[in-house]
Amino acid sequence: MILVLSGEGPSDLGARRPSEAGWEFVPGPMAWIVDKLLGRPDKLDYSVLDGHASGYDWVYFLSETDLGALRYPRPRVFPRDQSSFGNQYFRAAADQLGKHAQAVAIERSDSVIAVFFRDSDGTNSAPKTLWESKFQSMKAGFELAGFRSGVPMVPRPKSEAWMLCGLLKSEDAVKDCNWLEDEPGNDASPKSLKGQLEKHLNCEPTSEVQAELVRTGKIDPALIDLKSFKEFCESLDQAYSNSAVPLS
Repeated sequence: MILVLSGEGPSDLGARRPSEAGWEFVPGPMAWIVDKLLGRPDKLDYSVLDGHASGYDWVYFLSETDLGALRYPRPRVFPRDQSSFGNQYFRAAADQLGKHAQAVAIERSDSVIAVFFRDSDGTNSAPKTLWESKFQSMKAGFELAGFRSGVPMVPRPKSEAWMLCGLLKSEDAVKDCNWLEDEPGNDASPKSLKGQLEKHLNCEPTSEVQAELVRTGKIDPALIDLKSFKEFCESLDQAYSNSAVPLS
């Protein structure tokens, strides 16, 4: 199994950093969430990220710049998104990412899952449809590409909500986390999720700290009980099923 990942930065899916061999991929907390879910006994039953770190070429990472530089053929008639210019961008980007993942699958003769991460970044004044429209735009982009194993990963309002829910649930499995999705996504807000996560951890929630929480199991993705996370999980499960289907 190969993962094609495209995110916003180190604190979500990860980043590349210089190494003796040239560059190496450093997984972020969201990459470890993907890995933990796919590594369950009923799925792969192994860690793609651990395998990649051991020398297997199992992860293709694209930064925002890398994704923007892709130049695969686009549809002659690109359907307009009625909601916003931004959603047209996410659909076009998912189309390009899906075509890139398809090319990797053909080149490597292996199953591929592509994960496209973006925070919803809603604020208290943002429409509640913001998350759904972004998620659906990404799905539409993968469909345009004809790639059936593409996964929109869109936390509402941002990834810290998922991390906080995982921590709270690890302390009390029946605790309600739904309120987290209505918190402001603006880091400058007095109630910012980043600030709440820092207060809960009693340390700065760096990408390394967050990644270690998921990697070591202190945050169990199976406990995260939020609508945006459930939608991501359903999309990931479907992508895993589709990845076993031979390419047409």
